[in-house]
Amino acid sequence: CPHFPLISPPEFYEMYAVGEIPLPKGGKYSDYVRHPWAKALADCQIYDDFFTDETRRIAIASYYGMTSFLDDNIGQVLAKLEAAGLADDTRVIYTSDHGDNLGARGLWGKSNQYEESAGVPMIMAGPDVPVGQIRTTPVSHIDCYQSIFHSIGADMPEDDRCGRSLFDSAGDQDDPNRIVLSQYHAVGAVTGAFMLRQGDWKYVYYVGLPPELFNLAKDPEEMTDLGRDPAQAGRISSFERALR
Repeated sequence: CPHFPLISPPEFYEMYAVGEIPLPKGGKYSDYVRHPWAKALADCQIYDDFFTDETRRIAIASYYGMTSFLDDNIGQVLAKLEAAGLADDTRVIYTSDHGDNLGARGLWGKSNQYEESAGVPMIMAGPDVPVGQIRTTPVSHIDCYQSIFHSIGADMPEDDRCGRSLFDSAGDQDDPNRIVLSQYHAVGAVTGAFMLRQGDWKYVYYVGLPPELFNLAKDPEEMTDLGRDPAQAGRISSFERALR
């Protein structure tokens, strides 16, 4: 959880007032224009075609309920860790393999580079993790590889492509220059999609299609694509060089 099918335990589903849930951004009746790659994805994965506004809200409330159900279970695990006297010397990393668009832009699922899909939780606690701190350095699941070496005290590979220990990133100052990569070229992809995140900026390269560029500080909902803005040509070229 949370995952399809979107069926929540009733006591967690009932935590959310279905009628008060806002409809997804960039939906069917908005004036939002999808990037050609996202339109092709929606034309392949046609889930949204069968929703009404009422069932969209029910589906989102179910997802929220499933998330709260998961949180409750994680709380039980952490409580057992505490009761066993192991909380102070155990490292805990809470993350996820992906998010879900939940109807945003008419998309449901994980098969794209928008924040609601690609931006996953990364919450850590335990030895060598500063308490109550937030880091803005972009990190990736690949960093978990180095983190395991770090945790067991083994020599870490020197190859930067193997990531960087999350415990180093948590302990250091924010690094706005670090770049992380995500890519997708599976079900529903009309062509390969490659995303780079650096500081406030996200660049998505589509093979054979125009790129997307977002300033996440000013536009966290990614509703203003700057990929064809002449003023951003230099930034886009720099990102493409970094990708290649």
